[in-house]
Order: sequence, then C-alpha cells, then structure tokens
Amino acid sequence: MAYTWEPKWEPFEVNVDGIVIKTCRDRYTGLIACPICIHAVSSCLGGNPPENYQFENSYFFTVDDLISHLKTYHVRGWHRRIESVASKSSEEED
Repeated sequence: MAYTWEPKWEPFEVNVDGIVIKTCRDRYTGLIACPICIHAVSSCLGGNPPENYQFENSYFFTVDDLISHLKTYHVRGWHRRIESVASKSSEEED
C-alpha cells in the first residue's frame, strides 16, 4: 500500500459558460488541480514558477467542484481587492 502519490500532470482545458480555464489533470487518477493553488503554468503548462509563490494542494474529482472552489476562494478575494481600490480612489477624489 502506497502512502504517497506522485501526480503525472497533463494539460486540461475547462470550458464553462464560455469561460476557458487551463489547468492540470492527473493522467491516472483523473484529479483536476486548481490552476491558482498549484500554479498550473509552472506545473504542467510549460512556464516557470514565480518567486515566493505559495503552492497549495487543491484537487477535485469534477469540474463542478473546481468551479465551486474558484468562486468560493479566489473570486471572493478579487472582489475584496476591487472594493478596496474603489474606496481608495473615491476617497482621493473627495
């Protein structure tokens, strides 16, 4: 019985409602990785990892689970940043 898992990533494209997300999928298990958490560009899409990038392990069995994760954990953070920038710019205009 193995206690470790070494993924064999392959590029995987998700197309949901016209939005295309490029990420990685394991060849053997079919697990889909969050492209932001694992930095898909450097993991399986041929790019280099940025300096000081904090990698996390977030894997999903279905595309729906991946989309739910992206909405819940990543889009929420972008909304906060946008609101923060908008409030700062409105304060500067006053």
